[in-house]
Amino acid sequence: MGKALRVGVIGLGAMGRNHVRVYSELPDVELAGIADIDQGLTQSLAKKYRTKSFSDYKELLQEDLEAVSIAVPTSLHREVALATADAGTNMLIEKPIADSISAANSIIEAASKNQVKLMVGHIERFNPVIPVIKKEIEGTEVSLIEITRIGPFPPRIKDVGVVIDLATHDIDLLRYITGSEFKKIYSLTSRNLAPYEDTAILLLQMENGILGRITVNWLTPFKVREINIATREKFIKASLIDQKVTTYNKYKENDSYLVKELSVPFGEPLKLELEAFISSLETKIPPPISGEDGLKALQAAIQCLGES
Repeated sequence: MGKALRVGVIGLGAMGRNHVRVYSELPDVELAGIADIDQGLTQSLAKKYRTKSFSDYKELLQEDLEAVSIAVPTSLHREVALATADAGTNMLIEKPIADSISAANSIIEAASKNQVKLMVGHIERFNPVIPVIKKEIEGTEVSLIEITRIGPFPPRIKDVGVVIDLATHDIDLLRYITGSEFKKIYSLTSRNLAPYEDTAILLLQMENGILGRITVNWLTPFKVREINIATREKFIKASLIDQKVTTYNKYKENDSYLVKELSVPFGEPLKLELEAFISSLETKIPPPISGEDGLKALQAAIQCLGES
């Protein structure tokens, strides 16, 4: 057993608090400190998880850390990431990597210049459903991938709309599942209850010919996280929430279908993600989701918004 890796968490919103919890549970990891401007919250969590609390994240970065998770609002990603890189600290930034292309490029350049590892937290790649889907479509001709991500408006989000906050999950999943880049992107958005767009329908064509459709909104009173994949041989239906995958295979002789539920090993996506991040720090292997991956998802999302 080697020396425990000292890590910290900057930003203690809903996602940041989950990072704190998971780090405290990982073996060979020491949660060395947490930071947030809410001093009451920070001190309470520090007491619960037996770690140090900081109201200024720059003080946390002076604690001889191996890495931090950055879970502040998207508009603050650039500021915090640049300070983290300058401190020589490896980082995992919650998706999206930034709120603009220039900010994302600045983060990537700073990480490279300071020779620190940068991972973007596209957590859905670590949902146990995804490797099952990828294996199921190996050697098949995929025609269409439809992803639905809908639910109620989250009060925590105040600086971006549904495309940047939600659709970046699925834009990244399309790249990852298809192993291809985007060729054409079309989108429709509307603003109903929020200052930014809260409903979007995205149509995407990959360079390998696969079509994608992403539906996201903050108008539905319940959460749905589903992926449907149509191929020449079968139809695949998956729930990211329930972690279930069902295939519908066509009988050639009578056009009927054989329905089969595939085995999916249960796992908490965030724990799997942070384990992968820690593993990359312990080895010379690059993090599984690079800054460039985060940039490409952001570029597609911004294109969906008609911005440059």
